[in-house]
Amino acid sequence: MTASSTIAGTANSQVAPERELSQAAIGFALDKRGISQKTLDLLGAVSGTAFFPTLNAKSEAIFFPTRESGDVVNWKAVAFPSKAFIGMKGGKLQFFNLDAVLKAAPEEIYITEGEFDACALVEAGIPPDRVLSVPNGAREDKAAEDDSDLPKGYDYAVEALEKGLNRVKRVVWCGDMDGPGRALRHQMAKIFGAARFHFVDWPEGSKDANDFLRSDGPDAVLDLVVNGALEWPVSGLFRMSELPEPPPLTLWHPGFSEWGNKIRLAPGTMSVVTGHPGHGKTAMWTQIWFQVVNMYGLVACIASFETRPKPHVRRTLRTLKSGKLEKDMSDDEKARADKWIEERYLWLQHEDQKPNLKWLLDKAEVAVVRHGARILQIDPWNRLEGGRGRDETETEYIGRCLTEMYVFAQQMNCHVQVMAHPAKLDGPRKGKPPELEDISGSKHWDNRIDQGFVVHRPKMFNEDGERSFESELYHKKSRFEELGFPTRLKMRFEPHKGRFLSADYEA
Repeated sequence: MTASSTIAGTANSQVAPERELSQAAIGFALDKRGISQKTLDLLGAVSGTAFFPTLNAKSEAIFFPTRESGDVVNWKAVAFPSKAFIGMKGGKLQFFNLDAVLKAAPEEIYITEGEFDACALVEAGIPPDRVLSVPNGAREDKAAEDDSDLPKGYDYAVEALEKGLNRVKRVVWCGDMDGPGRALRHQMAKIFGAARFHFVDWPEGSKDANDFLRSDGPDAVLDLVVNGALEWPVSGLFRMSELPEPPPLTLWHPGFSEWGNKIRLAPGTMSVVTGHPGHGKTAMWTQIWFQVVNMYGLVACIASFETRPKPHVRRTLRTLKSGKLEKDMSDDEKARADKWIEERYLWLQHEDQKPNLKWLLDKAEVAVVRHGARILQIDPWNRLEGGRGRDETETEYIGRCLTEMYVFAQQMNCHVQVMAHPAKLDGPRKGKPPELEDISGSKHWDNRIDQGFVVHRPKMFNEDGERSFESELYHKKSRFEELGFPTRLKMRFEPHKGRFLSADYEA
């Protein structure tokens, strides 16, 4: 059975195809399209007459049949000399020439928006069993440029992948350059996957393959589609030369000269501090951040949920700023200290005492943008109201929150520090300093942060029953060498001075 007789058997009364290409069809294809009879024969084209509604008349036409397992399941008729198109009533949507491509199983295919564009590629020298054309051209899709699910009408492409196109290693899109054509290209990139998707940008003055064939000839078409196809851009993948050079870390010394280069702090990073309740982690880090703020003229934003800013944190800051215990300060000294605190500290307080992470980061952004804050401290983590999703595990929830805070630190160029309680340690570890992975909720506290600290008091009372003021600060993790290295630092709180001193004098 010939191609034309197969079409005749599926056509309606409006179509009368011939058994072979007429001389008029051959002349039209060559003169107006630059397509030879050989190319038309290779792609199974025949000719005949059809009624075209847009012309309201019958016209001679070239028929391009679409086959599945050898049977014609659809066709498109292209009128000449007037321009018009008509398809088979009830025809199956399928790539034109898919049967031949699947049978050949090439590693590389070329896809066009129209049958004459497919002909142009074959005319230029692309093997006919590597060329496809979409069945219905481009459409204006409202969702074409977003990353949502595909609009309706692309099942034929997904089905073609399931039939064997998924084994193709390289897809070259040779579609039109107009708006609908670019939208269709975007959808095809999603269907075939960016890793193997390439595309051709036709030179100015040519909107498709057939235009370029007529203006520049077959050699130019072949060279462009084979050697000039562009890789589909992939967000987030770069070569080393394409990566922007990051600025060096701005380092803050924590204010204890004895520590040397063991600990540094920096904006754009995130840290976590843990330690058993009552072991002084809030007091120690209040002093460390005071020393950083005072030394570098910074602004700090503190979300203090367990220790009240007034009077407790204010008392500590007054003492650190003036060098005297609050009870020994004059009113004038308090006023000067308070003026400095007013300039250098911001406080996050939720009116209903039910803060959540979104609320906190929204307010912290105002502190950074409007007031120049470079430090955000959250003390403690467990006082934030949960925003955990219904199907989200605690580990997933903690991981998501840490990612959001880390992104905030980098985008806002500030240091984010979270004070987090460890789980209760029993058995042989009771009374020992906790590890970062002991923080309640998730091991992400260890692997998602840049720096991890532990504050620990080896003993609460001395042998004589008096209160012990010896402490240890562990620098458990440092992601970047500029921030120091894991170490243990001995500390001693001097109650008559209201501050910690370094008891480790090894430079």
